[in-house]
Amino acid sequence: MPFDFAVSHRPGCRFGPEKILSALNTLSAYCVDKRVSLDKTSFVECGSVDALHSLEQSYSNIRAAIAALPRRLLPIVLGGDHSITDPAIRGVRDRLSGAPMGLIVFDAHFDSREPIPGKEHSGHWMRTLSDVIDYRKVVQMGINAAIYSEAYMREAEAAGVLVMTPYDIRRVGWTVALRTAIEHGTADGAGVYISVDIDGIDQAYAPGTSVPNCGGLLAHEVLDAVFEIAVNAPTLALDITEVSPPLDRDDMTSRLAAQIIMNFMAGVVRQTSSGT
Repeated sequence: MPFDFAVSHRPGCRFGPEKILSALNTLSAYCVDKRVSLDKTSFVECGSVDALHSLEQSYSNIRAAIAALPRRLLPIVLGGDHSITDPAIRGVRDRLSGAPMGLIVFDAHFDSREPIPGKEHSGHWMRTLSDVIDYRKVVQMGINAAIYSEAYMREAEAAGVLVMTPYDIRRVGWTVALRTAIEHGTADGAGVYISVDIDGIDQAYAPGTSVPNCGGLLAHEVLDAVFEIAVNAPTLALDITEVSPPLDRDDMTSRLAAQIIMNFMAGVVRQTSSGT
């Protein structure tokens, strides 16, 4: 999804998909860290969705492209700014025929601002999805950007969202945090959509993004978390957003995104092979 017309700060993440795929193509079919082989797994590159000078038409194209994917494929959606998650989720829902869906997000930001007509951006997709998601099955991990008032935290939690700041996670530990997140996101038998905004990871590991984040999650924490979710939850799709190559250093952020994909797929393979 080479789209960043709605980026909230510095543009450039429209170049993210190409760089992430380039980094992914340098990896072997063995996830060394998790000891999982992907040599029996097929990756299908479905190409880019047309991004036009129209938010509505671009979002419609994204939704339609994902909805049209064969059911045997597990979508991995590469952005692009985080606003693409709205149409991507709608496209996945179209594939589900009404089955329940949970959402686990790694992000520094709530992305729940009130949309202003004519000033749409990537900071309100969590609100625009209110007609299709149940917030009682939504988890936001890594929220720490100091640009929100307390009202955003109160509103999210009052709606049923499970919010975990980096400090919350450190206090209870990742094992407990992930178990709680998976239980929340899979309530009532829901499958889980995973959304990774790369700015949820500390800027030391992910400098190539519109809004680098100081004090964010560590790279290995997100790699492990995505793997564990894929192993222990019925996963519907993964998206990775806000990777901005023009702002990157030595392709650090693109390579991290490729490793997120590798760990996600390793988790899927591990779950499939174990029959869970």
